[in-house]
Amino acid sequence: MKEELSFYDYTLLAENDQYDLVFTMGEFIGSSTRNDMKFALYKLCSFFVEVVYNAEDNRIVKLSSFMNVRN
Repeated sequence: MKEELSFYDYTLLAENDQYDLVFTMGEFIGSSTRNDMKFALYKLCSFFVEVVYNAEDNRIVKLSSFMNVRN
């Protein structure tokens, strides 16, 4: 990615474009599992994206983006 994508610009993208970017350009940080849900965390530019999978149905349930805010 030549230009730094801002958090705001990312949130304005269509959902499919958000998925494409996080899976092609995002840096995988880690994952955890709770019941049948798997939570995967990616770093994309200066913000983070959490992808929630339903392992039983083998589908993505939710995509959440957020900035790391420090106190």
